[in-house]
Amino acid sequence: LVFLIFELRQNSAIALSQIRQERTLSIINEYSAFAQDEIFSDLIARALNDADFDSITNKEWNQLVHYENSRSVRLEDVFFQYEKGLIDQSVYLFSVSMAASRLQLWKWLNVSEPSPEFAAAIEEHMNTEGFTPSAFATQFAKWSAEKDSPNKGLGSPRVF
Repeated sequence: LVFLIFELRQNSAIALSQIRQERTLSIINEYSAFAQDEIFSDLIARALNDADFDSITNKEWNQLVHYENSRSVRLEDVFFQYEKGLIDQSVYLFSVSMAASRLQLWKWLNVSEPSPEFAAAIEEHMNTEGFTPSAFATQFAKWSAEKDSPNKGLGSPRVF
């Protein structure tokens, strides 16, 4: 029985390590792709780092829709893994904070809505004491308040 418990703990540690490694490699690949694609890297810098929203063309907004769709899926996956006890709280809090900072952008761009459970977790996080919207979220909300989204949101809903 002791051996079985030891074996289960060891297998659990290995599984957690593999999940972390896959997540890390995914993020490394994403940022490496930015570094290699000067045009997209410039778009990300203008949109997400510099908040130069007026410089973004409709074609570039479309690129950002797809980019943010993939980001929301990745962040929702972190939520799912956290709920299953496969990711620690620090990774979860970072991810749910990022989702909260992107929520206004996602709504404006008509990015596929997260699952009701993840949406509730984002909302709960935003209502916690000490939560402060990111500078990006604040600037984007102000800029987008009176602007129509170039994406009419007619794409397929997210399905898992």
